[in-house]
Amino acid sequence: MDIISATIIPDNKIVDLNLYILDPLSVIIKLAILSNKAIGTKIHIDKNVIYFQEPGPFQSLCRIYYNDNKTDLQYIYNPIEIACKNYLSKQSIQQNPKIKDLFKCAQNGLTKLTETYKSCSMIRICLYYYIALIANYLDEKMNDALFKKDHMTPFYNQEMLTNLYSVWSQERIRIVLNLTNFLINDEQAESNVKSLETIMENIDKEIQGLV
Repeated sequence: MDIISATIIPDNKIVDLNLYILDPLSVIIKLAILSNKAIGTKIHIDKNVIYFQEPGPFQSLCRIYYNDNKTDLQYIYNPIEIACKNYLSKQSIQQNPKIKDLFKCAQNGLTKLTETYKSCSMIRICLYYYIALIANYLDEKMNDALFKKDHMTPFYNQEMLTNLYSVWSQERIRIVLNLTNFLINDEQAESNVKSLETIMENIDKEIQGLV
């Protein structure tokens, strides 16, 4: 049994899979933002965008209303791998040395999700697998065998990826990376998280127009 077979998350509902195509770099940024959210924060995917559902009395009601399920975490699998392959290449790191910090923050976000889902061993195994995917590139092991294609992989064809990559100018990446640096080192991380979320709101709208 290979690793993806061991960590596969069962589909929880019949959906239009096109609505679950996610921009790879946006996924990494959202996970980095999640690293500064409270344990118990969950993700909601709607029309190609990740949103946060903060812990509280209305979280369960919102998840029921939107038909959200923890198995939706399967949809960040391909974007994580694609983002690592594209943005953690030697050329990309030379151009943006701080980008490794962004991916480390994303790992922290995934770790926080393991705490949120500490009572669900299958989900935690999958999240640890996602963390390992990022580590595979951060540690420069570049083991291609670690990633296995799944039912969502064909949606991320070259045309789709070219469109998604076009959203990210060097200037936008630089702004995000500067804010990420503050998330790591600044005691005012909460206000910087809000700034990053505001930037992502505009980018999310652009992504929805491309997919």
